[in-house]
Amino acid sequence: MLRKLALSVIACASIYAAEVDIYALDVKKEGAILKAESEVLVFSDLYMITANKAIYNEETKVIELFGDVNILRGKNERSHSEYAKIKLDSNEASFEEFFFANSDVEVWFKSKNSYLDNHYFDGKNSVVSSCNVEDPDWKIKFSEGRLNRENNFVHLYNARLYIKNIPVFYLPYLGFSIDTNRRSGLLVPRMSVNSSEGLFYEQPIYFVFDSNWDLEFTPQVRTNRGFGAYTTLRFLDSPHSMGEINFGAFRENSSYFRDENLENQTHMGIELKYSRNDLVRSLLSDEFQEGLWIDAIYLNDVDYLNLGRRDFRDMTSLVTSKINYYLADDSNYYGMYAKYYIDTSKTSNSDTLQEFPSFQYHRFLDTLFSEHLQYSFDASFHNYYRKIGTYSTQLNLELPLSYHTSFFDDYLQLTFTEYLYASFVNYSNNPEIDNEHLYRNSHELTLYTELSKPYENFYHTVFLELNYYLPGSTSGKITENYLDYEDKEEQTSFRIVQYFYNAQGQKKLKHRLGLNYYNDRDRLGSVDNILTYYFNENISLNNESRYSQIQGRFDKVLSQLEFSTQNLNWTFSHAYRNDIDGKYSFIGTRADYIYNYNYKIFSGIWFDTQRAHPNMWEVGYTYQRKCWNYSLMYRERIDPQLTSGGIKAKTQSGFYFVFNFYPLGGVKYDLSLDEAENKLANP
Repeated sequence: MLRKLALSVIACASIYAAEVDIYALDVKKEGAILKAESEVLVFSDLYMITANKAIYNEETKVIELFGDVNILRGKNERSHSEYAKIKLDSNEASFEEFFFANSDVEVWFKSKNSYLDNHYFDGKNSVVSSCNVEDPDWKIKFSEGRLNRENNFVHLYNARLYIKNIPVFYLPYLGFSIDTNRRSGLLVPRMSVNSSEGLFYEQPIYFVFDSNWDLEFTPQVRTNRGFGAYTTLRFLDSPHSMGEINFGAFRENSSYFRDENLENQTHMGIELKYSRNDLVRSLLSDEFQEGLWIDAIYLNDVDYLNLGRRDFRDMTSLVTSKINYYLADDSNYYGMYAKYYIDTSKTSNSDTLQEFPSFQYHRFLDTLFSEHLQYSFDASFHNYYRKIGTYSTQLNLELPLSYHTSFFDDYLQLTFTEYLYASFVNYSNNPEIDNEHLYRNSHELTLYTELSKPYENFYHTVFLELNYYLPGSTSGKITENYLDYEDKEEQTSFRIVQYFYNAQGQKKLKHRLGLNYYNDRDRLGSVDNILTYYFNENISLNNESRYSQIQGRFDKVLSQLEFSTQNLNWTFSHAYRNDIDGKYSFIGTRADYIYNYNYKIFSGIWFDTQRAHPNMWEVGYTYQRKCWNYSLMYRERIDPQLTSGGIKAKTQSGFYFVFNFYPLGGVKYDLSLDEAENKLANP
């Protein structure tokens, strides 16, 4: 604000052509030249400027500013200089000893000489950084540079990166974006060194062709193994859909191909992912919902996935392509599906059973005659096909009829359901049988209640359910085990879900128990129990277990203890499983400790108790500053991995170093100290 002195005259000159107001304690005008000194303040539609002195030419619309020049341009740009010359009609400006910042891009520039207009900012003998202005942690000095103000992309020439005042890197040219908009250019590379594959280097190249599609091309080289390239094309083809296409290939060196006994010397594949939520919905009423999802893949072996950027570690050999489509309103559901399988453990998939197409109609639960009587209906058709072996078509029909009522003033709820089921199968390429059918009905009775009660020191809620299932009469039989049906035996099941809260309303205990009893065999099937205890807001203990009475053992036990404070997060977990999918047992722990604002320390270990060795362990720390960070970590891991040469145990250990300068980006370096692959042995 201007100081108002009793004896001073405040002069005002309004230049309406340029829409500029100039205020000062001392203003003189000589012809077209207006001179203002002492606490100069300049206003326009775009600028607010303060300076020690200003000279304005009404004819050229040029204003010169001297001494402690501060400029606010628009809402976000601010600058400081010792001298500025601005063409107010074109917004071109030149500066000396210039400092420039924009709150949108969060970087600042300092330069000896600069030029600025609506499109560009040019600087010579300049510095750029996103750290504190005084003594920045990092900065880039350059002889010439340009900021494109429209796309916020920076071009620097003869760029030198300084950590504090120490030069550490030089590039004749450096370009980077200082906002979040997509830009074509090089992405962060990946590189590592290990004994089996040699030097690995992968350099993604990113291309932006339009606002609705882009492409990422990622060539890679593994000096002891081979070379390849992967490509990802992402697109938006409508306001209601999006998708991506991935394809690539990797060529093995002849020596590596022979030594590893691989099935294919070239690994290649193509993938399509696509989703859309409006194909015909816009032509129907607003109550309809619609969805299309395509997840399709074709490959010649699983190493196409292992060598890609996604770090594929799946142990199953069956790769699945899916196409799902549905259309639904409040009462009806229409579905169409397809599945295609590639078994990578086989040299030919002629005998692999495919499922396409499948159709489904479902009528959602609705009342019949009264609110107590309810029904739903489901019909599905499946077409199974393969070149070698039996295949078929199957039609399934299911009609549940339910009666619901309550007793004792709604304290006890009862539901009785009668299930009617029919399945029809026509076989092909089967010399022994042409068709089969199955008719059956079943009965289900459910009693349940939900209660809650406050006590002096806690609050309790409980849900209790008792269910009895009885198979009815059956006619016919389906012999092929790949067909879609479930043969359920007579059983009684019980379920309880309860919560305990303390007097302050905080949850203290969650418990869920479920068990099945097979009546014909007169024995328990399985007991499932989940228990979570919240000791306080920092400590919780969770256990999930399942005991199989038929097998006479626990086939699943998952336990976890978690401790969390403002600075420390620690978990200890145990996972055990022994079922038809296999057996495994792991113990793991992880800790993350925030030492202060800058340092975070982390460590973890996962121990395979069956093979009596750590599956993975790591330790490291992250150093965080406002404008940059880095992480240093040592890790060892043993991974079972499916390859085209069989299942192998891959052991890898090494140091990982990641650094990032905001908003330039960062680089991750993986220096593997040791790597070995062996055939996976059973425990």
